[in-house]
Amino acid sequence: MKKKIYLNMALLTIITLLLVSAVLCFVFYNLYSTSIHEEMQQRTDIFRTDDSETAISSLKNTAPEDMRVTVVAPNGTVIFDNVSNAETMGNHKDREEIQQAGKTGFGESKRYSDTLDEQTYYYAVKLHDGYILRTAKTTHSIFVVFERALPFVIVIILLTTIAGYLVASQLTKRILRPINDFNFGSKLSSPYDELVPFIRAIENQQEQIDRQLDEIESRTKAINAIVENMNEGAVLLNEGGSILSANKSALTIFGAGGNMAGKDILELFRDTLLIEKTRAALLGKRDETSIERSGRDYTVYFSPVPGNGAILFFLDTTERAKSEKLRREFSANVSHELKTPLTSILGYAEMLENGMAREEDCPAFAQKIKEEAQRLIVLVEDIMLLSELDEKAPNELFVNTDLFKILEHTSEVLALKAQEAEVTVKIVNTCASGIAIPANPSMLSELVYNLMDNAIKYNKPGGSVTVHVAEIDGQIALTVEDDGIGIPENAQDRVFERFYRAEKSRSKTTGGTGLGLAIVKHIAIIHSAEVTLYSKEGEGTNIRVLFPLNIR
Repeated sequence: MKKKIYLNMALLTIITLLLVSAVLCFVFYNLYSTSIHEEMQQRTDIFRTDDSETAISSLKNTAPEDMRVTVVAPNGTVIFDNVSNAETMGNHKDREEIQQAGKTGFGESKRYSDTLDEQTYYYAVKLHDGYILRTAKTTHSIFVVFERALPFVIVIILLTTIAGYLVASQLTKRILRPINDFNFGSKLSSPYDELVPFIRAIENQQEQIDRQLDEIESRTKAINAIVENMNEGAVLLNEGGSILSANKSALTIFGAGGNMAGKDILELFRDTLLIEKTRAALLGKRDETSIERSGRDYTVYFSPVPGNGAILFFLDTTERAKSEKLRREFSANVSHELKTPLTSILGYAEMLENGMAREEDCPAFAQKIKEEAQRLIVLVEDIMLLSELDEKAPNELFVNTDLFKILEHTSEVLALKAQEAEVTVKIVNTCASGIAIPANPSMLSELVYNLMDNAIKYNKPGGSVTVHVAEIDGQIALTVEDDGIGIPENAQDRVFERFYRAEKSRSKTTGGTGLGLAIVKHIAIIHSAEVTLYSKEGEGTNIRVLFPLNIR
């Protein structure tokens, strides 16, 4: 812009100088020509009152040296000329100024010589005796004037151009300084009125850009927050295989630390299968595979991003695999648990049907069939209860429930069973106030029944069961403690699984289904309660359920 302004100013200066020089030359030339014409007219008019002889006599004595004077007879013959020999000059009757003077008393004309590049002015007057007195003066043409003035004009142009360059440079800097020093960061104000529409357009665009940047920044923060805090690993690669971003989950999966942006994918993992499929994704092929890292299972999805690279998504499928495994085990256990009593019932029934049993054994066989049928009913009821618990929503039909009343009622129900097992049951309440908790009464009764039933069932003759109720840190703690056979240490992590029995032979003797503690665990989860177990083989078991007074 600066260069353009300077060039335009310099060009304007040169053109202006040329035009001014040409106009001045033309004006001065016209003034000079007019001056010569007036001078010739005045000097010629001096001889106008004289006759030809007097005029010739005067001219011979005082002929002017700066102009040519000629006397022409009425017939056009030249009788006097102060420059040339009159006798050798041709007839001037056809000359324009001679003809005009003969008719009107005076005449004038000018003739241009291409050869000499000169212009001659002629002025003629008619004397009293009819003779014509003509004066002539030769001057250079306007082109010669231009030619002679050209060196001075060139010098003036050069000097003016140099001065103009200096002045234009300063003026250009002065004009552009407000624009160059324009601050786009503060409130915009136009240094020139002509720039007001431009400034307004910039303000509108700047506001639009600011809004878009704020929106992009907000979206970027939201996306980054989601990506960084999600459990799934995500790695974004450019077309060259360099890492653009990798969230914390992805870094944790491969045990990497620090910022991996800009590093090659080989610095994150070197698994041959993953590298192969990553390269295929960069070439546009979508794929997936499964890997195992640090004891956890992952499904890896390779998604190409056309023209920009690829995205690697690591989905943790450990829990799903465990759930699938538990489902298969549950199905197998259900089949096994149902098959065992049904097989016994079928066997005893066939023996009775075929008359293979003695008459005195029939009551015993019937008793066996009844026991197996009861065991089957209990098993089906527990399975149905677990199914219902899986489908129930948290806080469903929750009311303030008196835990102590449920404990007393359950103790009464199990009194005969405790008596037969020679086990004493005691309830200890250390709460300073009431022990009403938000709960589903029927579920809470089922939880208490299973805990107390297990404590009696897996006890030893002369043993005891103590049920403690206490308030701990604003929560109600229900603790069922026995001094029975205890649970082996290697089985304590699995006793809450469905159909798991730490002591299988004892479970069959006592009629256990292996679902009691699984039911307890489910009910506790529904009530946002925490279950902890402490047991030592041969010394007893302690199970605590910690109920919050405010269900989450």
